[in-house]
Parts: sequence; C-alpha cells; structure tokens
Amino acid sequence: MRLRQFFSIGLLLLAVLTAAGNQADTLRIMTFNMHAGHDASLAQIGQLIRHYRPDFVALQEVDHHTHRANSRHQNNRDFVTELAYFSGLQGLFGPTIEFSGGLYGIGLLTRHQLVDVHNIKLPHPTASMEQRGLLEGRFVLPDGDTVVVACTHLEAFDAVSRQAQAEFVEEHYAHTTHPVVLAGDFNAPPGDAFIQRLASVWRDCTGNTPTFSVKQPREKIDYIFACPMQSWQVVDWQVIPVAMSDHFPVVATLVKQ
Repeated sequence: MRLRQFFSIGLLLLAVLTAAGNQADTLRIMTFNMHAGHDASLAQIGQLIRHYRPDFVALQEVDHHTHRANSRHQNNRDFVTELAYFSGLQGLFGPTIEFSGGLYGIGLLTRHQLVDVHNIKLPHPTASMEQRGLLEGRFVLPDGDTVVVACTHLEAFDAVSRQAQAEFVEEHYAHTTHPVVLAGDFNAPPGDAFIQRLASVWRDCTGNTPTFSVKQPREKIDYIFACPMQSWQVVDWQVIPVAMSDHFPVVATLVKQ
C-alpha cells in the first residue's frame, strides 16, 4: 500500500514538473498596429491585451507625447507606459521619428526578464519616406533559455524603401545565435517575394486571414515569424475581430523546441 502511495506521488510530481516545463516552453505572441490610438482608448487596448495574456506584444504606430488634431483624447500620452500599466506587462518604446511635438514609433510589451534592447534604424533610401525601425529585445524565459523578440513596421508607400528594409532584416537575423520571434506590420501580402522568401526559412506562425482593413478586410499584412524554423511549433493562432484600429490584432501560441 505504501509503495503504491509513493508511486502515485511520484507520478503526480512528474506531471507537475512536466506541466511546468511545457508552460516555460510555450509563448503567446501578439502583434497590433494600433493606428496611433485613433479608434480606441489606451485603457480599452490594454484590457484587450490583458484578456489574451500574451508573453510579448509587438506594437506599431505608437505615440509618445504627441498632439494629433483628429485624436485629441490621446494627446500628450505615453502610449507604451500606459499600455504596460493597463495590461500588467513591462513596456519598451522604440522611437523612429519626431512627430507633432513628441515622438512616434514602435513598441514591445513583455512579461519576461529583459537582458538588453536595441532600437535599430532601418535603411531609408527614399528621403521623403518615413524613417522605419526594428525594436529588438533579448529576454530570459522561466526555463533559463534566451530568446530574441523583435517588432518592426516596414514602409507602406515606397517599394524601394520596403525592399531595402526587408533585405536588412533578413541579413540581420541570418546568423542569429538565439531563437527569434519577429512580429509586426510588414505592409506586404503573403504573395510578396520577401514574405515568401522569409516563410521559406522562418516559421510563419499565422495563416492568410486578412488583417487589414477592419472596415473591409481584404489583405494580410501583419505577421508573426519565428526562426530557426525547426525550433518552433505553432499551437494555434487567431486574427482578433475587434474594431480598435484599422488593423486587426493577431495572436499566436508557439512552443519552443
């Protein structure tokens, strides 16, 4: 009888340790172009993020103390800090340009330990186009492993700039020594040559459901990619049908092998 009890306790302990290990290896990633807060309050967006309990959130069109005539309820707000507060996560801001009395760029939210962060300016061959960026952080997960999570927002209106930026991103991660998750608004459909090239060596963590625009969903331009491909498996993914921006948020659950 005592042997059976010890055996049962051992199985229970093994199940608990296995569950803990699986939890540590599982990451939920969200990406959201928030349209500079025109369509929803920071509290509403923060509550949406909290509901889906992501480990990381890639944010695009992020303001920091700007003043927009058509979005006055968001004026002079620190988007990343407030979203971190409402979502219960930590925030990182990557400014790319000065805009309307403040700064504008991209951001990351995380629940994991930050090692370091880099806000990298992407190539800018067409001077009249907006400067774009790549915000990447290195993080330690509960199991002790290190991952890189990055957010980007590629050029929308100039193919030359977007191509140069895409090539930079490819080269930047060509010889990475850590698993990487790259998420954001790529401003390119799945049939784009860069997207197809990336999907041949990175794990495409979402399907082809349209993410833009909310009023007339017609194309996917928001992505979550992970590399090396063999290091990641996709458990599930979802385009979230909410009208809090001109883009739908996208969330994916990944298992790191």
